[in-house]
Amino acid sequence: MAIDDNESCGSRAVEPSSPKHSWQQRQRFEVFSEVLSRLRDSSLDEVKLPGFEDQLWLHFNRLPARYVLDVNVERAEDVLMHKRLLNLAEDPGKRPALEVRLVQVHPVHCGASQDSIDTISTIKDELPSLHPPPTFGSSPNLQALELHDEKAPVSDVESDINSTSRTHRHMHEITFSSVDKPKLLAQLTSILSEVGLNIEEAHVFSTTDGFSLDVFVVDGWPYEETEMLRVEIKKQILKIKEQPQLIPTPTDNPCQTSSESNPTGCVKIPTDGTDDWEIDACKLKFENKVASGTFGDLYKGTYCSQDVAIKVLKADLSTDMLKEFSQEVFIMRKIRHKNVVQFIGACTRQPNLCIVTEFMSRGSVYNFLHKQKGTFKLHTLLKVAIDVSKGMSYLHQNKIIHRDLKTANLLMDEHGVVKVGDFGVARVQSQSGVMTAETGTYRWMAPEVIEHKPYDHRADVFSFGIVMWELLTGEVPYAFLTPLQAALGVVQQGMRPTIPKDTHPKLTELLERCWQQDPTRRPEFPEILEILQRIAKGVGDYGEEKHKEKSIGSFFHSFRRAHH
Repeated sequence: MAIDDNESCGSRAVEPSSPKHSWQQRQRFEVFSEVLSRLRDSSLDEVKLPGFEDQLWLHFNRLPARYVLDVNVERAEDVLMHKRLLNLAEDPGKRPALEVRLVQVHPVHCGASQDSIDTISTIKDELPSLHPPPTFGSSPNLQALELHDEKAPVSDVESDINSTSRTHRHMHEITFSSVDKPKLLAQLTSILSEVGLNIEEAHVFSTTDGFSLDVFVVDGWPYEETEMLRVEIKKQILKIKEQPQLIPTPTDNPCQTSSESNPTGCVKIPTDGTDDWEIDACKLKFENKVASGTFGDLYKGTYCSQDVAIKVLKADLSTDMLKEFSQEVFIMRKIRHKNVVQFIGACTRQPNLCIVTEFMSRGSVYNFLHKQKGTFKLHTLLKVAIDVSKGMSYLHQNKIIHRDLKTANLLMDEHGVVKVGDFGVARVQSQSGVMTAETGTYRWMAPEVIEHKPYDHRADVFSFGIVMWELLTGEVPYAFLTPLQAALGVVQQGMRPTIPKDTHPKLTELLERCWQQDPTRRPEFPEILEILQRIAKGVGDYGEEKHKEKSIGSFFHSFRRAHH
């Protein structure tokens, strides 16, 4: 879970007056002041305690600006509840801290005239609210998720007012607080799913000191109460706590990083005695930095006079990241295919951990589409898709699941060949054929992976379908939604990107097959490759072939301009 900003925590609420204070900090102070005023008016005992004002200011300062902007100041007591939960989460025995309450959500009406809506709103404002509203209101982005719901047009004012069951539809707001850690969101959503709840809205916040505050608006609980629901959620939490940790197998997790098993300080990679991929770091020459990430930096450089890409990992990596590094080396060292980025070697002696691959001079397909604002002609698009299909077919034949297939991980070499890269989260498929771990990027992720269900290589096929749509449109998938909202839409509403009407019909059919909700109905990559090649041949037969050389040349030229 990303932290939106990292403002320092002050020990005293002082109104910002200096020009150097940001608009965010001024907004933070205004919301803090309004909430404090409302809490004082409530005469709650907690508000009268010494130092409460400072503690409330610290609460706002440890949370991201998004929390300040989204929180409903009219529900000041909710802020107090968040503060209590975060304090409880500091005790390991009370994690995750939990709060359940009933909320009232007014539905969005479609098809009504503005006068009708205004009249309805006026009358409804006079009706008593059965329950308080959600803490963070209702995100307008989530209206897009209602596209698959049944909609009844509003015929007149009276019929709408009488529909109290919809107007006063009860939901529950469930708030968790715990230590912020990888896979926490997957665990929380899994808990809610096991109880039979549908997540309608989610707000996820990380504090500057390593805690999380996760707020879910859900439906699906048949009773208008909270205690039984609280008990059921706690039962699911207990089940997760009681589950034994999975013992990694050599193929799932080849890395052993403890000092006892690895006294030399090297990250151990399994070997069959024939490998010779350890690189002497002294022979690497670094040129310019190409990119930076959370866990390291990517450089262009040379190794034995060959242009290479050098992925350097940061020295203070966690055990999980060291395992991921080991897994990437373990997989890449055996891969040899023209449509997969070529592994050259690695340095496994800490703290100088790095992976060296061939340098892809024309960058990623993502950068071409979204940063250079490039577009694809159909025949060039098909060429890219065919290259990717060949690489993925090879990986799957070798029991390798990529798990993070997206345009950012598709790279172009100087000859215009597209290759699959970045195997940081790839895994060798287990003998059972199924795996269970959330990984990848939500916008491209298969629904079974989002839901933390068993999955296999066909999760990559779903991601490929999203990639194909991205190549067609030049747009980021679900750009109007946050990644989490997109994930909820994909799983719960069966939401998929809208395919342009002028898309080749065979390509449309292929896309729809690739992103089937049921993985068994998705095609395998050898079949995908065959379909794409047939479409490409048909495009040539229709007369587009004569423009091929010119279009591809222009496409490659755009890469040259961007990288020189």
